[in-house]
Amino acid sequence: MRISSRCARSWQLPLAGAAAIGLTVALAAGGMAQDKLKTTVFIGPAPLYDSIQMAESQGYLTAEGLDVTFSLFPTGTTALQTFRAGQGDLVTHGDLPGVLHWLAVNKDFRLISVIERDSKGYLATARKEIKEPKDLIGKTIATRVGSTGSWFISEYLNKNGIKDSDVKVINLDGQVLPSALCRGDISAFFIWEPFGSRAREICPDHAYTLSSAEGYIHGYAVVSARPAWLATSQGRDIATRFLRAMIKGADFAAKNFDAVAKYNADHFGLSEKATRDQWEINGRDIGFDDVFYKDYCNLAAWMRTSDLMKEKLKFKELIWTDGLQAINPKLVGPIPAPC
Repeated sequence: MRISSRCARSWQLPLAGAAAIGLTVALAAGGMAQDKLKTTVFIGPAPLYDSIQMAESQGYLTAEGLDVTFSLFPTGTTALQTFRAGQGDLVTHGDLPGVLHWLAVNKDFRLISVIERDSKGYLATARKEIKEPKDLIGKTIATRVGSTGSWFISEYLNKNGIKDSDVKVINLDGQVLPSALCRGDISAFFIWEPFGSRAREICPDHAYTLSSAEGYIHGYAVVSARPAWLATSQGRDIATRFLRAMIKGADFAAKNFDAVAKYNADHFGLSEKATRDQWEINGRDIGFDDVFYKDYCNLAAWMRTSDLMKEKLKFKELIWTDGLQAINPKLVGPIPAPC
C-alpha cells in the first residue's frame, strides 16, 4: 500500500469558506486498486480519532477491501458544511453539530457509530489572569460556534452562575484559537484537544487549563452518512467494512501509544505530549450504548431550552444500526423512546 500525504501542521493552514485545505490521504493497493471499494471520509486533525488513524496506518482498511480518501477539516462543524453540499461519503463530527445538521437537512442524515467520548479532553483554556469562572464576566471567549464547544460553554456558565449575556462569545475555527488566545484577542476558548495543548505550547506564560468538561458534558466524536447512500448495497457494505476496521484500529490504538504518537506527529505536527494528553483519556466506546442515549437526551433537552430544537429526539430517525448489528449485535443497546 502506498500512502501519499500533503501538508501537516493543520492549525497553520488557512481555510476558505467550507473548503477543506489540508491533508488528503489516498489509500491504494497497487494494481489491485480497481477491485477495492472507493470511499471518501471527512475527518479532523486530532488524536481522538486514533481508532481510524490506526485502521489506516495498520492496513485494516485495506484488508477490508477499502480504498479510502481522507479529507481533513479543522472541526466537524466545518466538515458538515461541505458534506451538506453533497461531497464525501462518511463524515466525523461532534454531538451538537451532528444533531443540528440532522435537523437542518430534514433528518436526511444518520449516525452510524460513536468513535470516542470523554470529558477530560474537552477543555476551557484561558489566559492566566482568568483564575476562576467569574473572571470571565465581561470578557470575550471563543469556540467553533455550533460545535460541542457551544454546549460546553453554556453548561459551564450556567453551572457557575454566569449568564450567557455576561460574556461575549465569538466564532473561531479550531486552528485559530491558540494564537488568538496567546495574542490576547480572547480571554478563553472552549473546545476539544489538541487545541488547548497547542496554546500551552505556544505561550506557556499566558495559557493554562481553566477546566475540563468533567461535571458538565460528555463530548462525542461520531461518524455519519446519508441514508440514501446507506440504503444502497455498496454504501451499506462500505460502511460496515469501515466500522469493522475502526473497531480493530481502536483495539490497536489503546495498546500502542508510540504508533498513535508517530501518526499524529507525521500528519499533524503534534508533539508527543499533546498526543498523549488525549490518548490517555480516549473513550473508544464504539457503538450505541445506554450512556450514549442518556447523553444525547441531555443534549436534546439543552437544545430545546436554547431554542435550537423543538421536538423530541427520535433515535430511530437519528441512528443507523445495520452495520454494527452485522458486526456484533452487542454494540447496539436497546433503542429508547423519544426524549
